[in-house]
Amino acid sequence: MLTARIRLILFLSLLSATSFAIAEDRLRDLQEAAIANKTAKTPRAYHFGSQGAGDVFSNHTSHTNRLIPLYVFGRKADLGSVTGKNSRYRSADRVKELYGVVPENTVNPEAEYADQADLYKVQSDAVAHGAKYVFTVWFDGLDYDTTRAAAIVKTGRVAYSEGKGTGLIFQDYTANGTAQFGFYVTSPTHDKNTPDLDNQTVSIPSNSLGGGYDAIIAGPNPWTPGPLAAMAPGYLKGSSATETDRAGVKAAGRVIHAYTDSSQSAGEYATGVKSYNNGVNVTDTGRFVPTLFESLQNNGWKVGTVTSVPFDHVSPAAMYAHNVHRDDYQDLGREMLGLSSIAQTTGKDHPHAGLDVVMGAGFGQITTDADLKKQGRNAARGNLYLTAADLAAIDASHSGKYVVVQTQSNVPGGPALRAAAAKAAEGGHRLFGLYGSKVHNHLPYRTADGDYRPAKGIAGKAETYTPEDLVENPTLADMTEAALIALSASKTPFALFVEAGDVDFALHDNNLDNAIGAVFSGEDAVKTIIAWVEKNSNWDESVLIVTADHGHYLVIDDPKALVGTK
Repeated sequence: MLTARIRLILFLSLLSATSFAIAEDRLRDLQEAAIANKTAKTPRAYHFGSQGAGDVFSNHTSHTNRLIPLYVFGRKADLGSVTGKNSRYRSADRVKELYGVVPENTVNPEAEYADQADLYKVQSDAVAHGAKYVFTVWFDGLDYDTTRAAAIVKTGRVAYSEGKGTGLIFQDYTANGTAQFGFYVTSPTHDKNTPDLDNQTVSIPSNSLGGGYDAIIAGPNPWTPGPLAAMAPGYLKGSSATETDRAGVKAAGRVIHAYTDSSQSAGEYATGVKSYNNGVNVTDTGRFVPTLFESLQNNGWKVGTVTSVPFDHVSPAAMYAHNVHRDDYQDLGREMLGLSSIAQTTGKDHPHAGLDVVMGAGFGQITTDADLKKQGRNAARGNLYLTAADLAAIDASHSGKYVVVQTQSNVPGGPALRAAAAKAAEGGHRLFGLYGSKVHNHLPYRTADGDYRPAKGIAGKAETYTPEDLVENPTLADMTEAALIALSASKTPFALFVEAGDVDFALHDNNLDNAIGAVFSGEDAVKTIIAWVEKNSNWDESVLIVTADHGHYLVIDDPKALVGTK
């Protein structure tokens, strides 16, 4: 019997092959129009960058220094322990604990925000106070403006311009009165590094830009610009600031701070230790730092990661693995799966048992010569993210520890994954799922209206999917459900990290249609976790954190235009 999703896919495939007009897709139309006249100076619904309204579409395709929104659920979690009067940014000594120095213009006696590293404390304190289930849903690249755009599109109205907001489930859900909202600084110690993958050592160049957060420019909260924001909008571009941007910051009497990379930001969430961009749980001095997931596993917990992008991309990898550079995918994958990686063979890190659940994309992705150079001497040709030998070694059918399920021709991905999860649960095995295709290293974008028909991004290209792509791949919610089946089977405490990683992919491409679709995919994963907690647990023993690692530079110029109203 065909599932509703498969029927929808087949219908859309038939529809696209006919001459019938497709119903209005507001975000797709806006995105296509933005790209078609991206160099024109004209009014727009939204733009990316520091150039202001009525200008070109984009002057920035990377990360920013914006504050990141944070949604926390569960009585065992106390966000107030790291925000408001407890914000470390009110104290020079506590700021120095983070960065090793006191960055200029960073101490703020009135700071309400936390630091990303403080979320390690929120998690670990929750466990110490008796939490049995800890969930994270990580919207890579999601900041306040993208969250607001998604809420506007979903509800069809402009419901808020400040505060927690409403419209998305993680904004509206109360979790029996335990819901908390806050925001935090995400910033590295340094932006540059010189890694040696074969020896797993690293040095920080003298010209590396340091991190920090200047609320006088970037603002005291995500929706309020600082008093110098208009003079120095290029501050938010951090490491990518142009000479014009830097001149504006200098004229304001301030300094540029480095924006964060996904690797160290996920790492500080996992360890509580701030470090350099591109490293994975390795400090500026080369120390390998244990993660919360390691500690939990050592105390009998099950731990797992799920992502819509490559399974060993740096956000999920940082929950468990270690490496001096994020692009050493095969070694990161080995450590996540309990195999010996370069971190062990060099003696820099101890052996790891491996995660109990690992799921993501990467299927069909083949190494190039450039890829091999980024992964050190032990890199192997074949799949970029997981070698054939390593896949065979973990497979339960070859005496390994994991039930393995992958993209299969003409096999619906969601049902196959759930069946594999049930098999793993019944047999006491772990679960490894590898999806995607030879063309795409992430799950298909569902897009804002759910028709899987992406618009063009800043690169001038639009992804296309075959009906097989849509049938053979599970959704992020499917992956989350399967992870819960496998992790909960033993009736022991567990922690699960779920990443909507394609939000970041879309925003790097300045593609709001794809980004909002990815937010909705992640929202479905949040719903799946909430449903599990309500059925199998409660908010006295479960904790859910919904947040991101960094922001981009979306600016909504005309919120009403996102819903077609004036």
